[in-house]
Amino acid sequence: MERIPYIAVLVVYAVVLLAHLLPSAVPAGLRERVRLVAGVGALLHLATLAEEAVFSTWSPGLPEALSACSLGVMTAYFFVAHGQQRALGILLAPLAMVALGTALVVPHATVSALDQTDGLNVWLPIHLALLFAGVAGFALSSAVGVLYLYVRDALKKKRFDRIGRLPSLESLDRIQFRSMLFGFIALTLGIGAGGALATASFQESWALDPKVLYTLAVWFWYFVALQARLILGRRGRWTANFSIVGFGAMVFSLIGLNFILASWHSYG
Repeated sequence: MERIPYIAVLVVYAVVLLAHLLPSAVPAGLRERVRLVAGVGALLHLATLAEEAVFSTWSPGLPEALSACSLGVMTAYFFVAHGQQRALGILLAPLAMVALGTALVVPHATVSALDQTDGLNVWLPIHLALLFAGVAGFALSSAVGVLYLYVRDALKKKRFDRIGRLPSLESLDRIQFRSMLFGFIALTLGIGAGGALATASFQESWALDPKVLYTLAVWFWYFVALQARLILGRRGRWTANFSIVGFGAMVFSLIGLNFILASWHSYG
């Protein structure tokens, strides 16, 4: 990864983070336009990733995966963190900054399967884009889930001073469902694109690859959560807990599983 453009993005994300955690450290005019600042940072981030993919010898690995996740989270922030929902920035901005900061310092490790794929295979960028869009949706759903549980606990204890201008439980539940549904659809399509990529590129069987099986388990987890909501009417705290656990599983899949198990998706 080229460090200098990403450092510029990191600085912009830091401004967004400070606007939420230490508002007094950011000028009032900038603080009021923090969502626009986040949008500019996300566009710069996207342009940097695109330039790297088009004009350099691009070999996607762990840093690029973390960077793409960071971009997805900040994009989710831009679309939802306005009005009362601006409080979501307290969770999303640090997540985006930590992911990008980690991407800049971890050693580059390429996914093993890429050694057997054609770098020009059209399914590769589609597969990656859909998966990271899914991760962004699940990150947003998880962040909203944390905030939902916080507001719910404050209301149960009648600590209205703790929630101030935070969104209502109904609003949070609606955002949580939509972001989880978006993430699920993107993950479903991403898995399909990955299957097309593997079928076109790999000579050996890939269906029993540990990462594939793990991803299908995560997919099934979210499938159960959505069906429980749509069919059984289970929502609110139920969906919040499903979102938080599911996103934790996604993070482990991205950072931990690829190092632990030998598979097509191992970093090596």
